[in-house]
Amino acid sequence: MKLKKNIVLITTVLMMATLPTLAKDKMTKIVYQCDFPNPKRVHLMINTLNNVVKHYQSTLEDYELDVVVLGPCLQYIMKDYKGTGFVKKPYIDHGGPTGKGTMGRLKSLLLTAGDNLKIIACRNTMKKKHVKEVQIEDFSEFTPSGIIKIVDLQNDGYAYIKIM
Repeated sequence: MKLKKNIVLITTVLMMATLPTLAKDKMTKIVYQCDFPNPKRVHLMINTLNNVVKHYQSTLEDYELDVVVLGPCLQYIMKDYKGTGFVKKPYIDHGGPTGKGTMGRLKSLLLTAGDNLKIIACRNTMKKKHVKEVQIEDFSEFTPSGIIKIVDLQNDGYAYIKIM
């Protein structure tokens, strides 16, 4: 009887000791929808992405950020606009809070976040606007449909964020 109580006690202590480890294995997953042309909204989105990255890096928590880019927001991840339905705007290369433009800030964020951040371009928008893969920045991944990608990620437990 005493042996059985000791086994139960030891098992309980071991299980309790592993609970903090199990809690740290939790990964926070967030998907941002970027479908707007307004550079102020894009800068606000980048600000919030920076805040998320800083927070999770300072707490050493696992996180994954996916930014699904569709519609007019596609212009922010393009490197060549020739023959497309987009025209390169000055705010992409300069301006904004750091003066580096939206592209400079986005590239800086990608360096900071590393593999925790994915930029995903919508092929439906690319097709509609005659944008080829080679015209999109190399850091980008692709999805057939931006909206369906967002729905799939939400079904996989991602929190949904859209900057208004």
